[in-house]
Amino acid sequence: MAQLANQEDDKAPSSQDYFQQSRPEMLRFLPANPTRLLDVGCGEGAFGKSVRDKFPDCEVWGAEISPAAAAIALTRLHTVKQGDFLEAALPQGHFDVITMNDSLEHMVDTHAALAKVRSLLKPGGALIVSFPNVRYYQNVRDLVFRNDWQYQDFGILDRTHYRFFTSKSAVRTLSECGFKVELVEGLPHPIQLHYRILFAALPRFFHWMRFPQFAVRAISPS
Repeated sequence: MAQLANQEDDKAPSSQDYFQQSRPEMLRFLPANPTRLLDVGCGEGAFGKSVRDKFPDCEVWGAEISPAAAAIALTRLHTVKQGDFLEAALPQGHFDVITMNDSLEHMVDTHAALAKVRSLLKPGGALIVSFPNVRYYQNVRDLVFRNDWQYQDFGILDRTHYRFFTSKSAVRTLSECGFKVELVEGLPHPIQLHYRILFAALPRFFHWMRFPQFAVRAISPS
């Protein structure tokens, strides 16, 4: 999971928070009536629990590599598969929704992971992904003006990330793996006044630099 850390506008999360993110902002990207949902990288199951609370009839599964987090998630979700996602025994064509909240960038082989997601989704099923945005203005500022690229315990430059995405590269990756992208939307975060003024002056150029994360909804081919 990627949450912001060590940045001017934020209080960095603690290691205890790493697997506890409930991600309420991602609920609005779900279909109107999900029936079987798999949350890949479910952590302790906080997001999946919020899905169950909102959609009581939805069967919610989780996949999580951390044994400790998976054990807690099992108390909140219907089923949890602990271990490497690519090796997890999951039913083919079973899910109408799969969510990946800041988990895809943690996987060594992005295309293999997305191929597995396709195999698990029903035809026409939805994939909902949140990505850390490597083009976020603080990253660009540090790289261009400070000659710096410092990995961190959390955030966009989390040292456990294998991949970095912009909105354009994320759409390209999903399209290469056979998904039809329906929506790409930045997830807002408070920024300092002088940056807000700069971004307002050149909105087209700076649009994606405002967002530390963005959400993508894509559809599996029928």
